Amino acid sequence: MISVIIPMYNPGELLCRMIESLQRQTYRDLEILLIDDGSTDGTEQFCNDIVKQDNRFQYYYQENAGVSAARNLGLQLAGGEFIAFLDADDRIDDNYFAELLWVCQNADIAVCDVIIEDATRKIISKFSLPGQVLSSKGALNYLLKRQNINSGPYAKLFRKVVISSLRFPALSVYEDVVFVMQAFVNARSIRVTDHTAYHYCQNMQSAMHKAVKKLPMDIVTATDTIMGFIIKHNDLDEQCVYITLSHLYQYVQLAIKQRKENLSFLKACRRLFQKYGRVLLRCRAFPRKEKVVYILFMFFGLVYQNHLLG
Repeated sequence: MISVIIPMYNPGELLCRMIESLQRQTYRDLEILLIDDGSTDGTEQFCNDIVKQDNRFQYYYQENAGVSAARNLGLQLAGGEFIAFLDADDRIDDNYFAELLWVCQNADIAVCDVIIEDATRKIISKFSLPGQVLSSKGALNYLLKRQNINSGPYAKLFRKVVISSLRFPALSVYEDVVFVMQAFVNARSIRVTDHTAYHYCQNMQSAMHKAVKKLPMDIVTATDTIMGFIIKHNDLDEQCVYITLSHLYQYVQLAIKQRKENLSFLKACRRLFQKYGRVLLRCRAFPRKEKVVYILFMFFGLVYQNHLLG
């Protein structure tokens, strides 16, 4: 049996899209855990109606505590041999679970394509690899370079024993990357298939889109965690360092534009770049011009920012 964990917060009518995808699945032995993270939009009534119609669905309510807490509750409740995570406002191919389960028979984690779509289902981008078996190191390189394997817990099927000791960290962003990289470490093998897909429907109200405006400190905290992980696993590709730190610097550039609102964030970013300065300077994946930019930020901080601001 597969336990399917779906965290929800005011999904509205978009939840219907995922419910319909689940009801069309060719594989039927599912335990579907609908975890309501304090919705106020009528989600409870809608879910209770679904539970009455299909006994594979179970509904649970918690006071609003964030997506990590909702997923962690699902992990506590899950009774299946395999665990899958879905988001309430996305959709999956009809053969999604059948294909992932078949692939996972000889692996600890199965991974499939992610197709990112807009509201009209127009394809924006895609994460995909041809069918193959990956080691933990190989999968981590793809994950942390943000190539071919999406960072989310969706588009993956996990053996429960592989993630039974893991929980999502209490972060508002990047909690998914931290969880998945730990799961990949625990796995003896990861098998990939391109014969089914998870359709990620871009939502401008998502936590990540809101984070771009608010720039929470969780961005810095998560980056620090990921960098610590990369340094501990020093056989990973140097591109993992480059992608992780350059991704953070994109937020630095946003913060500079809104300097007064994000001074604390900028100072925290500067401290983090200083912490990993030697790693950055030794990393051959960084172009020389970019190293100069980061050095200026590390050593001149707000003076450098004021120069950029004119």
